[in-house]
Amino acid sequence: ALASGYHNQPEMTQEKFKPSFLDETKTLFRTGDLGKQTAPGIIEFMGRKDNQVKVNGYRIDPGEIEYQLTRYAPIERAIVLPIQVNNQTQLSAYCQTEKTLEIAEIREFLAKFLPVYMIPSYFIFLKQFPLTRHGKLDLHSLRQLRETGKYLVNSNYVAPRNHLESNLVSIWEKILSKHPIGIFDNFFEIGGHSLLLSRVVTRVHKELNVSVKLADFFKVPTVAGLATLISQTQDNYQEPIAAIPPQKSYPMSHGQR
Repeated sequence: ALASGYHNQPEMTQEKFKPSFLDETKTLFRTGDLGKQTAPGIIEFMGRKDNQVKVNGYRIDPGEIEYQLTRYAPIERAIVLPIQVNNQTQLSAYCQTEKTLEIAEIREFLAKFLPVYMIPSYFIFLKQFPLTRHGKLDLHSLRQLRETGKYLVNSNYVAPRNHLESNLVSIWEKILSKHPIGIFDNFFEIGGHSLLLSRVVTRVHKELNVSVKLADFFKVPTVAGLATLISQTQDNYQEPIAAIPPQKSYPMSHGQR
């Protein structure tokens, strides 16, 4: 499923397409993957020769995300690393800044320039990046900081206040496999990412008969915010007369997701 070259770009075609070492009459494409031939016809995958990572089926260059993050004025420097969360690869952004920033505003900014699958699921804000004793960036320490990042700061659990919020919470809990989810919990901060986001949008349309855009989630990534948006913009949604009575709020410990 690959073309035989780049259209009207002979120099790039010559760089990326090389004669096959297996059959000189055929051509191989330089994907950027590293491999070694262990037996005739068998090639063992060894990783990447660049910084690209694969997230939810998409091949991503973290450098593109880092560049857009540094375009957001308060962020002086940014590093984006792949992390494993519940056996899934997700992106974590580490931002060097002196100011207190809102994650929702950063996501909304990135959504103007990047596809949804390239927007990090986690953000950690630092005044200074950790360095090794040799003065180099300490990536190991950065990854450890994820466990104490701002995304883990969680407010008290608040239960649904009406049927719309209850329906949305039910959808989120099924897709995220988490319980309970409060109406003020941030979708991205409790394990949500672009692939799950698409499933939520599809399920909301199917079960509630309302259309929600992916971009809406970056503006209102909570059940409460999304419910308000739906009530204000969806003419075809009618809230049932009987409302769910307010329920008791349960405090959640720091770090609980």
